[in-house]
Amino acid sequence: MMDANQLLREYADHGSEPAFRELVGRYIDLVYSVALRQVNGDAHLAEDIAQTVFTNLARQSMEQRGPLASGPCALGGWLHRHTGFVAADVRRTEQRRRAREQMAAEM
Repeated sequence: MMDANQLLREYADHGSEPAFRELVGRYIDLVYSVALRQVNGDAHLAEDIAQTVFTNLARQSMEQRGPLASGPCALGGWLHRHTGFVAADVRRTEQRRRAREQMAAEM
């Protein structure tokens, strides 16, 4: 059984869909639960955040950035931190959208 760094390297070097699918399977619960806590239980936002996190992981690993840039890392830690960043962006976007809608309603 390959560890997470080996699976990610396999995906980055060879575009292995099964390797990436295995990574997602291992870490989806972690990413989703972190996202769900960050958005106060909004399941739809948490799903969007989880999808964005894994999309970013795929893109950054193919570009040799992200968790592979500085050698082996604790992928779970990177995913946890990145989920927090993505969730913060989503919360800011939602807050701005609500403020614009409220201002438009007042006009």
